[in-house]
Amino acid sequence: MNTYVVVDIETTGAHPLTSDIIEIGAVYVENGSVAGQFNQLICPTQEISPYITSITGITNEMVKYEPPIERVMPEFVAFCKDAPLIGHNIILFDYRMLKVKAAGLGLEFNKTGLDTLVISRKMLPDLPSRKLGALCEHYQINLENAHRAYDDAYATHELYLKLYEQFYREVPKLFDPVPMVWEIPKSVPLTKRQKSYLLSLCSRHQITLKQDIDGLTKSECSKLIDNIISEHGKI
Repeated sequence: MNTYVVVDIETTGAHPLTSDIIEIGAVYVENGSVAGQFNQLICPTQEISPYITSITGITNEMVKYEPPIERVMPEFVAFCKDAPLIGHNIILFDYRMLKVKAAGLGLEFNKTGLDTLVISRKMLPDLPSRKLGALCEHYQINLENAHRAYDDAYATHELYLKLYEQFYREVPKLFDPVPMVWEIPKSVPLTKRQKSYLLSLCSRHQITLKQDIDGLTKSECSKLIDNIISEHGKI
């Protein structure tokens, strides 16, 4: 695999249907060398929580005047061309987030790829952790700005080269890109019980919602309830 894109994203949460992407970082690699770079903050449709800021360092002020996903995603799809993707936990996280955003804009984003987390778990079972930071420490890879998309993507590129050098001859098939098959779940409307509880929470804490409650999905309503409870407490 001579050409590939290594990508990492930062988001407002962990659920692909309800979370926003706030940063995409990627490197386009040809013959082992970086031939292109993608590094873009994104203005989300929802607030970045203090928890996410504590992890990424990305604040609401930083993204306030950045372009929305509607502008960034087409640029990223074009950047990737037809190259396979590589990422750390890309199969279960990054790819799903990106696919949802692409689909919402009518963009095709069906990719093959490799997951360095999968390779690491199989080939380095004795390490206490296979998180990106731990693996970078293990291989002495510089990662100064952890949880910023471009820095994580570049570190993952270097990690992939280390893993390839160490394990390719032993298990070459582990380094073959595979189709990343994932069907976007259909949105399920909120339940009557959820709506009743949400209205009770809002009444109890004197909260006026900006959203149309009847337009919320089940997962969106659950997230909203969790946020209110986290900030104001239960009924």
